[in-house]
Amino acid sequence: MPNNKTAAFAWWCAATILLSAFLLFQVQPIISKMILPWFGGGPAVWTACMLFFQVTLLAGYAYAHFLERLPSPTWRVGVHLALIAVAAVTLPITPDAAWKPVDGAQPTWRILMLLAGNVGLPYFVLASTGPMVQAWFSRLVPGRSPYRLYALSNAGSLGALLTYPFLFEPLLTTSWQGGIWSAAFAFFAVLCGALAWVTYRESRAEPEGDQTSTLADNDDAARHLTGNDVVEIPTAAHVSASTDHGGQQCPPELPTTEPPSFDRRLAWLLLPALASMMLLAVTNHVCQDVAVVPFFWVAPLGLYLLSFIICFDSARWYRRRVFSVVTMSALVLLAITQLDVHVEELLAKVNLKIDISDYTGDLLVEAGLYLGMLFLICMVCHGELVRCKPPTRWLTAFYLMVSAGGALGGIFVALMCPQIFSTHLELGIGLVASFMLAMGVLWDDFWTTWPISRLWGKGLAMVVGFVLLLVVVRAQFESLNSDALFSIRNFYGVLSVEEMYEDDSYNHIRRLLNGRILHGSQFLNPDREKEATTYYNPDSGIGMAITHLVTRDPLRVAVVGLGTGTIASYGRAGESYTYYEINPNVVQLANEYFTFLSASDAEVNVILGDARISMERQPPQEFDIIALDAFSGDAIPAHLLTAEAFQEYLRHLKPNGIIAVHISNRHLDLTPVVGGIAAHLQVPAVKIEWNEDEYVGEASSDWVLLTRNDVFLNTPEITLVADPIAGTYKPIPLWTDQYSNLFQILQ
Repeated sequence: MPNNKTAAFAWWCAATILLSAFLLFQVQPIISKMILPWFGGGPAVWTACMLFFQVTLLAGYAYAHFLERLPSPTWRVGVHLALIAVAAVTLPITPDAAWKPVDGAQPTWRILMLLAGNVGLPYFVLASTGPMVQAWFSRLVPGRSPYRLYALSNAGSLGALLTYPFLFEPLLTTSWQGGIWSAAFAFFAVLCGALAWVTYRESRAEPEGDQTSTLADNDDAARHLTGNDVVEIPTAAHVSASTDHGGQQCPPELPTTEPPSFDRRLAWLLLPALASMMLLAVTNHVCQDVAVVPFFWVAPLGLYLLSFIICFDSARWYRRRVFSVVTMSALVLLAITQLDVHVEELLAKVNLKIDISDYTGDLLVEAGLYLGMLFLICMVCHGELVRCKPPTRWLTAFYLMVSAGGALGGIFVALMCPQIFSTHLELGIGLVASFMLAMGVLWDDFWTTWPISRLWGKGLAMVVGFVLLLVVVRAQFESLNSDALFSIRNFYGVLSVEEMYEDDSYNHIRRLLNGRILHGSQFLNPDREKEATTYYNPDSGIGMAITHLVTRDPLRVAVVGLGTGTIASYGRAGESYTYYEINPNVVQLANEYFTFLSASDAEVNVILGDARISMERQPPQEFDIIALDAFSGDAIPAHLLTAEAFQEYLRHLKPNGIIAVHISNRHLDLTPVVGGIAAHLQVPAVKIEWNEDEYVGEASSDWVLLTRNDVFLNTPEITLVADPIAGTYKPIPLWTDQYSNLFQILQ
């Protein structure tokens, strides 16, 4: 290409890659938020979406890899232009309501099908753009490295993730987001199509027998490309001088006449696989305890991409010694927090009293610890990946293997782990593997350094590394040491059944936990098995609502979230209790290990599926009470706490009925959310708190009751324990299906 066109072509390539990367990652939170309410609002929705995006990214990279190997430039350009045109025809990306599931069965496969039908082809085109444009660039501008375009691609992706929760999400509805994204993709289609055509014309304009590309490839054998700089690869006589700014040796690029070795190709696969696995595992962990909202998707993914940007921008940013030592230290620190009880007992023996939970019990501290650890792990994975990147001849093959590794990590977490593990074991496996990787990197870097080069130094290093590895491994097994009678895992989370006080027949009790959170319990003593326990005892908000609501006809109660079915213990003959539950495993355990449902005197029905979708398809049910008690671990399904959701509840509620909202939460104060909706709908709301949990089977609880029933609100027993919530909280913007902000309600 003539020199006067090189700069313009480079900027064109950069703009195309930047826009494609921005759209590639902007569509992920857009489409995920659109379908989140349809599949229960749990963390696994994002995991399934990430699996789709990673697999489609792999398909796009494979397409770019094989398309660039077609002998005819006419075919290469023609096929790609046709694909871009077909993808543009499939717009817009907003899914139709017909995609809503009828029940909670096979959610992962339904999500994958939905995404493939609505955003699959545009995403596939965007996924192929990065490696394909870099291949075009390296062909027409052979003297420049294309790897910085990859860093630019990740910068565009990071920009998309950062702008979504702070700009696009709060300002635009999801329908507007989808429309704007579709228009931007149409512009991208024109930009990329024109670039493909220009590349084709420039390639055709080269004289017959022009060996520019071949010479450039051969020239790579004598060059080492770092960023945009071209430096001579050191010969054997100069190896000792081949060090980066940190004093560590960098392996030279492979000669183009020799294909990359098997171990290098394996590194291209396994390093991104570990980073991808940790990304999804940490995201699941953070979302499980709070809520599934775009910010908690964006933060881990943003750090993941940031590590890509830093590492691929220039090799000088990644210091093997620094990052391996810091990563190992962070993992040991995390292990200490996981072994808090044992560590405190050990310190007490030397007269040191330290309560580790004081430092780790805070949400921001725990989230910061895991996110920081994720960034360090990704830096080690991607830093080592850059160290073994190939010359440009194998560029598309390299990106193909990298994307395959990302997809492998996603498949392992999203598809395999729920089938083979009964707990979230992948996080522990990833932490141990990450520690071993960091230790291996450190070992490799220090092996010939004094004093490690000496025999005693090697022995000491091995002992220290092995001890630290044992600490990390022990911490991960600590989470598996439970007295669970039964554990089961599926798309919606991990459920376990435990028994306590087995030697005390009066207090012998069985509990159901979702992750670390108690979701109900029942006494096994026949004289106490009908007692309402935990958050549902007679003095709780729901207990007061059921026992003091006066109705002319038998009571009709709806409960969103089954748990152990404790609320059914209030049922009397002639009454009706309807449960809406999305997780089939909860239904299974509630019937197999607890008797609240079968022993209830009322008629009990369980409707499987998301509560909002199920209610939308039903005629008005004329319920007297609707209890909202749906949690995934301690995380709230935000789509059940929006103004639109409460309008749906009111459609099924009698005029003098009660909506009872369980707002107990370790990290979030949901009072402003429910209070704002009550004020918006002009429904009086009172709050009932129960904090007397010193007895077996009881748990403190906070309930908000919304009702226009003045007789109920003025009942002496209610006025004694209920407080109006109007004016007791700082108002926040109304939560809707298009808007929710967790930072305003953090405790």
